[in-house]
Amino acid sequence: EQLNVAFDDFGVNFLDTAEMYPVPTKAETQGATDRTVARWLKDRKREDVILASKVTGWSDNVTWLPKRNGGGARVTRQQIRDSVE
Repeated sequence: EQLNVAFDDFGVNFLDTAEMYPVPTKAETQGATDRTVARWLKDRKREDVILASKVTGWSDNVTWLPKRNGGGARVTRQQIRDSVE
């Protein structure tokens, strides 16, 4: 509802998200924001929304991100692609 009001009533057109939202990130909640945004975007014209995202930086401690196979987060081409898919 908040996104609808922002975009429909106040002219917002830019949405910033990240692989590590919501904060604080846990394995159980990682990706929840992306799934929520994806559901919201299904009812929108994609050309009306500027969507920005960020990937997790280098970390040996974050081993539970999808498609990392238990390894730490790296800023590789493949991990960036996996993050925004």
